[in-house]
Amino acid sequence: MFNHWKTTFITKRNTMTRKIYVILFCVISFGSYAQNSVKLNKIVTTKNNKMGVISPSGAILIDTIYDGVSLFFNKGRKTLPPTEKISREAVELYLVINKNEYAVFDKNGLKVFGFEACFQVEVDEHTQTVVKIVKDSLNYLRSYIFNYNNQMLFDTSFENIGYINHSDLIALIVEDGSNDIFYLYNPFNKLKIGPYSHFNIYNADSSPPLGMKEEHFKKYRLLNFIAVRKSVKGGYLWGVVDLNGKELLPMEYKKLVLLGESTKERIVDRALSKPEGVEFLFYGYSSNDSSENNLFLFDAKLNKYTYDGNLRSITLIK
Repeated sequence: MFNHWKTTFITKRNTMTRKIYVILFCVISFGSYAQNSVKLNKIVTTKNNKMGVISPSGAILIDTIYDGVSLFFNKGRKTLPPTEKISREAVELYLVINKNEYAVFDKNGLKVFGFEACFQVEVDEHTQTVVKIVKDSLNYLRSYIFNYNNQMLFDTSFENIGYINHSDLIALIVEDGSNDIFYLYNPFNKLKIGPYSHFNIYNADSSPPLGMKEEHFKKYRLLNFIAVRKSVKGGYLWGVVDLNGKELLPMEYKKLVLLGESTKERIVDRALSKPEGVEFLFYGYSSNDSSENNLFLFDAKLNKYTYDGNLRSITLIK
């Protein structure tokens, strides 16, 4: 009985000891990874001009066998709305060049993309995606998008790819010009919406449209949504999605326009009956009628109000 108890105890003790070693190994391994950073790592060059990266402890993270190793700055990608702010903080990734091919390695020396022959590479840490830009046979630039597992997300190229600031969305620009075609893609839930012919972003980085004063546009920066437009026979339809791509207003309005001061004075200020304390930001028309008697008003939460031009009244549609 005693021997059985002793054997059981030793077995349990050995199992516990192994668990402790495993936990210690994980903690040590995580700790060594945690201290790795492009700010602390060092890019080194050999006598034969080959480059690599070593960690603060001196461990080789990227072998010194490559033609070039550099950092990504200015967030490493194109953004929408465009911003002229230059970031001096490096992205926690390395661009590695081997002959005419490009790859992307993380701060721990793990390859997340490449090696690929291309013109340029852009990265986005938030969505963990990489944009490969190539020149086609006519010398035009085309872009492909990959995840950090080096998997191409779409088997087609785009004229351009832009990351929408403060959101999970990526703008996939099929064509930008006389025949605009855009999609919005959320890599977290794999939602791809569109095609659209135009979209207006309302967030902290947005700029006022031509003719609107900065002071009047401040409230639109707080909305955090995107007005989207699609082409239909004979015109356009508008709707609204949030910064994850979820529909907030269906695509059923002929227009969705910012409520400028002149329109506000003509419609809202002269209304004989209207809700108190409501600030209207947009107006639009039904897809079936664009007369003033079928005009809708929207507040910041996209509550919908109808405007009766004959009675000069504004009423909430519940």
